[in-house]
Amino acid sequence: MRRRDDPAAVSRSAAIAVRAIAALLVAALLGWQLLGLTLSMQRLHSDPATAHAWAPQSAAAAADWAQQRFDAGDTDAATRLARAALVDSPLAADAYRVLAEVALQRGASASAEARLRIAARLDPRDAATQAWLAAAALRDGHLEVALWHLDAILRVHPIFGARLYPQLLALARAPGAAPAYRAVFAAHPPWGGDFFRWACAQPVAANASVQALFAALRALPGTLDAADWSAYLDRLIGQQRWLPAYLAWVESLPSAQQQHLDNIFDGDFRDPPSGRGFDWRIGYVPGVEIAVVPRATATGNALQVRFLDQRAPLWGQVAQLLVLAPGRYRVSGQARLHDLQNDRGLQWVLSCADNGRQLAASARMRGSMPWHGFAFDVQVPAQGCGAQWLGLRLAWRIPAEQWADGRAEFTDLRAARLAPGRD
Repeated sequence: MRRRDDPAAVSRSAAIAVRAIAALLVAALLGWQLLGLTLSMQRLHSDPATAHAWAPQSAAAAADWAQQRFDAGDTDAATRLARAALVDSPLAADAYRVLAEVALQRGASASAEARLRIAARLDPRDAATQAWLAAAALRDGHLEVALWHLDAILRVHPIFGARLYPQLLALARAPGAAPAYRAVFAAHPPWGGDFFRWACAQPVAANASVQALFAALRALPGTLDAADWSAYLDRLIGQQRWLPAYLAWVESLPSAQQQHLDNIFDGDFRDPPSGRGFDWRIGYVPGVEIAVVPRATATGNALQVRFLDQRAPLWGQVAQLLVLAPGRYRVSGQARLHDLQNDRGLQWVLSCADNGRQLAASARMRGSMPWHGFAFDVQVPAQGCGAQWLGLRLAWRIPAEQWADGRAEFTDLRAARLAPGRD
């Protein structure tokens, strides 16, 4: 008989079982009447070649022969072989599953479910058994029970995530799904983060399901880690859903940082940039070293940009996404330059995130200068500019103008709204 402790020994019918449960999950979501388990079982075993391709296994044991005879439609032989396997080894989970399949085909669903539960206790890693128990739970309206069975599959066979994730996401907006998902995710399933990030990468059509899943999990402290928040925020930002994205980002911040929200977040670089949401983003630029450093002559930190005497295509890799309401603003900050050499200079630019249209820019900076203030005014339009990018760039137009040397430091960046008519 196949050893249950062999990690490569996945049930021959497991892959098609997962396909069957996928169909059942979709049916449950749409409110259709679930197909009878008997018909589902017949469909499960209609493609044994595919099952072999997913999970090849030995046919030496009686339970395996019983499964093969069931696949061939010979239920009498399958029953005899399964019973023989149990005589030889009463703990043969596969044999119980074959007997359950036979019972399902003959309409004895109660007997089948009892045998499947025995099989699950004997071998909780068997994907086919867990899939059928999940289907039975859905048939009876027990979503949380179904999720636990799917959790058992994914913990042992993460390869089935590609087949089960779409159905898990669809079920997130079923009535009463939130408590069920919270119960399962409270156990910190190893597949949970991968599933949530996969969900966040799905097309716009999945918005309702993703939102339902997020709403369920956000109520469970510690469930969403930094990578999960980043995936969710990137989804909202990518869809230009600026206000929901900003509110979610604020929710993701530690309480101490929530006390220091401003039009430009962390303009004095008090905290390490997280690179997500509406915090500072610092990307790699060849020919440039970018870091947050302590100020040498004052308290606090500064953003240091050191050019390495070569071409440096700096064009917005240092940036922050803002959500300035329509109106007039003055963007200001403190800068210090150390022999900054470039044909056209370094400048801060504010542009609309919706369409990339530049709204305003600071004066170009180069040469050497001690700490000094700089500022520029900008008018944020009422239409087509729900969010804005504040970015640092060299004002190059052609690659030859990218060469730069020296360094610059910035801190105390602010965006103050101006009263109407104020210069």
